[in-house]
Amino acid sequence: MAVIGAGAIGGAVAESLVDGAVPGARLITVLRSSSTQDEVAAAIEAADVLVEAAGVEVAEELIPRITRAGKDVIVCSCGVFARHDNPRDIVAGGAGRVLVPAGAVGGLDVLAAAARAGTDEAALRHFTIKSPAALGVHGPLGTPREVFRGSAREAALEFPRTSNASVALALATIGLDRVEVIVVADPEVERTRHVVEWESPVGRYDMRFENAMDPDSGGRTSAITAWSVAEVLSAVAAGAGPGVVVVSAARPVETT
Repeated sequence: MAVIGAGAIGGAVAESLVDGAVPGARLITVLRSSSTQDEVAAAIEAADVLVEAAGVEVAEELIPRITRAGKDVIVCSCGVFARHDNPRDIVAGGAGRVLVPAGAVGGLDVLAAAARAGTDEAALRHFTIKSPAALGVHGPLGTPREVFRGSAREAALEFPRTSNASVALALATIGLDRVEVIVVADPEVERTRHVVEWESPVGRYDMRFENAMDPDSGGRTSAITAWSVAEVLSAVAAGAGPGVVVVSAARPVETT
């Protein structure tokens, strides 16, 4: 395994690999912004799976290279898909897959199943409640304030570092342009909160998640996110497992 990025998520994933927390997985290298193109090429050649945790610009550049080489890449900066009309376009026709972890939310299995049953009458709403600083909201704020309401695509373009959960939900269900996202800045928040509401003829589901923040992320990233990536790596090593969105050139978006 190779990890791209040494920040809050990448550093934690690399540490979990070194500590043996992911059976069957071994860390080969960690790529940083200072890594040369030769080092990047060597990592792609040597690793079976790469973990991207370096931001949407890096994801945009490296996903086609990795998938074209026939390798799988776990993408944490999944806001990159908001830049493309079809999420599969970024795979560039390669044999490799893009794996999107559930990250800060859960329930992708039941939501994907509900979407498979039919989406014409389906609706999905995702509330994200974070600290003002994490959302770039400055100045005095005495009460919670709604700072965004729109589609998952629009949320990812406006808040690329804090909307990954919205994108994962959208990819697993009804798409980036139909999932409604509401972002709230709350000055009293101590943990990031996510509320997911689904309704369709097959059922109605309300899910709530309250996550501790990674201390190295400035309040933007839930601590569970890195462990979600580790869970995906473990599932890949075992050949099966839940909680991941698969994007490939050969098939539509699906979950396993």
